[in-house]
Amino acid sequence: MSHDDSSTRSWNAAADDWVEHVDTSDYQNHFLQPRMLDLAGVVSGRRVLDLGCGEGAYSRALARRGARVTGIDGSSRLIEIARSRAASAGLDIDYRCLNASALDEIASGSFDLIIASMVFMNVEDYAGAVREAHRVLVSGGALCLSITHPCFSAPVSDWVRGKGRHPRHFAVDRYFERIAWNDRIAPSFRVPTLRRHRPLEDYIGGALRAGFVLREFQEPMATEEEVKMSERFEQLTRIPYFLFMRWQKA
Repeated sequence: MSHDDSSTRSWNAAADDWVEHVDTSDYQNHFLQPRMLDLAGVVSGRRVLDLGCGEGAYSRALARRGARVTGIDGSSRLIEIARSRAASAGLDIDYRCLNASALDEIASGSFDLIIASMVFMNVEDYAGAVREAHRVLVSGGALCLSITHPCFSAPVSDWVRGKGRHPRHFAVDRYFERIAWNDRIAPSFRVPTLRRHRPLEDYIGGALRAGFVLREFQEPMATEEEVKMSERFEQLTRIPYFLFMRWQKA
């Protein structure tokens, strides 16, 4: 199993830019995280793996809810920051620098629940990562994941704008291409990160082949309260940018 691949190198290079971005991100803090924590449900006393933990925001939220948390990320810099932030918050979280598709340091059946927020669309080896997630879960354990919605994040996809530059409709092309390309998440990023696209059947089929059973499937729409919070959320009342799933190890 390899702990180093194109995705881990890309995210390690952009780690500090990502931390600065995610700390103030409306999508991350006000749309994605609340929904993921709701999907996870009661975590007190449960062994939870934060897969692709980044700087550790989900790990800390889970630990505050009483979970026994292990966070893993392929970026050594992000793990360094996550450890520092957990220590500053007085939280006992076990962080390890591992590739999602190579969890060889973790014994089979180690976790009751896995949280993977906006991770699986970035991994180089998706089939390997979802197999590893299945292996380290107990029987009956759950994998809660979110990804960018592949039906609306193909290599060619964007709003078509009319007069006044207002978005009229969303156009998608090259949906069936399995491709990786460099792109800046935000203008503030000094280096691009590696983006990947796979059709939805890859995500569903890979999890089914690993032995998972699909229990929940959500395409969240922004609420009126959320639209008041951020103007960007208005577009999430028209198409789903994100997809949430809860899988169970049968």
